[in-house]
Amino acid sequence: MFENKIMYEIIEKLQEEFSVPISICDVSGRVVVSTDISAVGNMSLLAIKALDIHAKVFSPQESPFQKGGAAMPLILHGHRIGAVVLEQPGSSDSHMAELLAKTIEILYQEIFQSRKEKKQSRERDRFLDRWLHIQSGYTDEFIKRGERLGIDITGRQTVIVMEKGGKNLFASPAVIQNLLDEQDILMPISQDRDLLILKENEHFQRKYHRILSAGEDCHTGICSNEPNLYTAYHSAVESLVLGRILFPDQSIHHFEHMKLAIALSRLDFPGLEDSFACLAEKGKNAQLAETAAAYICLNGDIRKICEKLHIHRNSIPYRLRRIQELCGKNLADSYDLLCLYASMIRYVTLHKEMGELSAEP
Repeated sequence: MFENKIMYEIIEKLQEEFSVPISICDVSGRVVVSTDISAVGNMSLLAIKALDIHAKVFSPQESPFQKGGAAMPLILHGHRIGAVVLEQPGSSDSHMAELLAKTIEILYQEIFQSRKEKKQSRERDRFLDRWLHIQSGYTDEFIKRGERLGIDITGRQTVIVMEKGGKNLFASPAVIQNLLDEQDILMPISQDRDLLILKENEHFQRKYHRILSAGEDCHTGICSNEPNLYTAYHSAVESLVLGRILFPDQSIHHFEHMKLAIALSRLDFPGLEDSFACLAEKGKNAQLAETAAAYICLNGDIRKICEKLHIHRNSIPYRLRRIQELCGKNLADSYDLLCLYASMIRYVTLHKEMGELSAEP
């Protein structure tokens, strides 16, 4: 039994190459599709004979019961699925029906396989989308559904959200895909981001470092050891977004490193951002907010702060003194520094684009 839609597609292709009428019949000998529309639905004696003897038949002359021509059974995976009838062939075309049958069989298998793969791809995409949105535990039925699609949703995995790197050709999806194992998954999330789900197998470390090397110029959020994909994905995204703001000179933002900053960014504590907001508003001309951010993120390294802000080191003491005067925080005191860090994170969370700061910390 064949799919009529595929045979219609094949007939359309053949019609462009052959001028004589071509018909495709089912296993009963009835014409299902044809280049001659009037033949559809009729019984073909040539097709019936070819199917009966399981071989090519040839009738050089037309009779009251049938037209002259040739017929050849169509075989798919060792089974007859119908027959092709080539009407009114010339004497030099005695083997044309056989060649035509082989062509149809090949075309049918190619189109059928292509449609099957597209269907599987759609099913796989729907499953992955569902997997990405399930916030609770996975049912046995859902796990088995994944297995049927070749997706293992159990076991240890690392989730990577990578921003596409513009001119970085090594971070292209095609290159990244070649670095993955069969069980790994690459999903385009948006025009600017890709999601990678890496199974933590024996080759994991080598694969992991190769992927990070390929995307070394791309901001990347990472979350490991989280069994729920929804939670891991959102943790990786939060790590990427906040890490890109707080640590723009770094490209890798792992949740293990970022989770304190993420926790602080979620605090809905009135006035928490006031200390840093004061620096951004009142110390704008002296770049006090940028200086405080650089001081925190660069661990108080004066040389690196000067390089980051392109200033002379002699201006640093004045700026630090002004920071303390405006926000009342002593940068030499660990608790005050923590409070200012929390204030900065809350401030930049409320001002994602950091429009008030000309240079990101």
